[in-house]
Amino acid sequence: MNMEKGYVSSALIRPVIENAGNRTFEELSETNELVQRVTKLLKDLDGRVPVEDADDLISLLIRETGNEALCVHPPSKFNTQGSCQLNHLFLCSNTLREALYYMEKFSPLLSDMLEVNVTRTREGTIKVKLPVFENAFMASQRHRTELIISTILTWIRQLCGTRQIVQGINLPYPATQYQDQQGAIWNTPTTFNSGECAILLAPSALDEGVHNTNPHILNMIKRDVEEQYRKLARSGSLADRIRKALLQEKVRLNANQQEVASYFHISARTLNRHLHREDTSLKQIVTQVRLEMAKRMLTDSDDPIEQIALNIGLSGRRTLDRIFIKEVNLSPAQYRQKFRHQAAVAF
Repeated sequence: MNMEKGYVSSALIRPVIENAGNRTFEELSETNELVQRVTKLLKDLDGRVPVEDADDLISLLIRETGNEALCVHPPSKFNTQGSCQLNHLFLCSNTLREALYYMEKFSPLLSDMLEVNVTRTREGTIKVKLPVFENAFMASQRHRTELIISTILTWIRQLCGTRQIVQGINLPYPATQYQDQQGAIWNTPTTFNSGECAILLAPSALDEGVHNTNPHILNMIKRDVEEQYRKLARSGSLADRIRKALLQEKVRLNANQQEVASYFHISARTLNRHLHREDTSLKQIVTQVRLEMAKRMLTDSDDPIEQIALNIGLSGRRTLDRIFIKEVNLSPAQYRQKFRHQAAVAF
C-alpha cells in the first residue's frame, strides 16, 4: 500500500491520460471511483492530485494499456486548455535562461517533492537537476520522475522549437525494459545508474533571444504564478521549504527575515506567524541547516574546523563548538573522530 504523502500537479497527469488514450480513461471513469475522483481534480488546470491517487492512476493506466513506458511521453504542442500557469510563464520568457529561472524558483507548483536546481559543469554544460530519492528504483517514483522530465522537455521544445538543445538525460535508476523507447521518445542519449537525475542542455542556447514578450503580459502571468506559490507556502510546511532553499543556496544562510519572506513572496509578519504555528523560528531553522551542513563537511572532508565554521557563515570555531555541544552533545572534533572510528570498524 502506498503511504507516501504529497501531491503532483494536474499538469503532470493530463499528458499520461492523453498517452493512454482519452477513450480508455473515459471508459474507466464510468465505474472506477479513483478515476472519477481524479477527473474532478483535473478540471482545475492548476489543480493538485494527491500523490497516492496519482501513483494508483498511473499503475491502473499502465495495466489497462500494457504500456510500461506510459509516463515517457513525447514533446507535445502547446495546448491552452491543458496547460498550467507555470507553463504559460515558462513560454513567455524571452530566453531559456529566464525560463529555467522560473522553473527553478516555482518548481514546487508541479510537486511539493520537486526542487529543481540549475547548474553549470566545468565543461559548460547546463544541468537541470532534479532530486534523487532513496526509492528512485521503485516503479512509482520512477514513473513520477519520467513525468517531470517529459514535461520539462516538452516545455523546452515549445519555447525553443526543434533545435537540438538537449544533449542528454541522466537517470538515477537502473536501465528499464523500455529503455529503447525512452531514447527514441525523448530523442536524446539516456544514461542509467548515473547517481543523479538531470537534463543536460547546450550552454549556447541559454541566452539566444526566443521572442519579445510584452512585459505587461509577462508581469501579469508572473503575478498569477507568484500568488499560487504564496498560497502553497501558506498551506504547506513553510519551515521545510525554507530549509530546502537554504540547503540549495537559493537563500543566503545570513539572510534576514525580510529577505527570506521576499523569496517566498510573503511579508515578514506572515513568515513569523506561520513559523510560530509550526513551533519553530527562522533562527532555529538556520541553526539546524548549519548543523546539517557542518556534519556533512566534517565527515566528507579534511577541512579544518575553523574553515568549516566560516564556510557555513559563522564567526569561527568557537561558535560552531557551542552549537555542536548544545545540539549533539559532542564537539565538532569529537563528532568527526566518532564518525571515522565507526566507519573504520564497519570497514
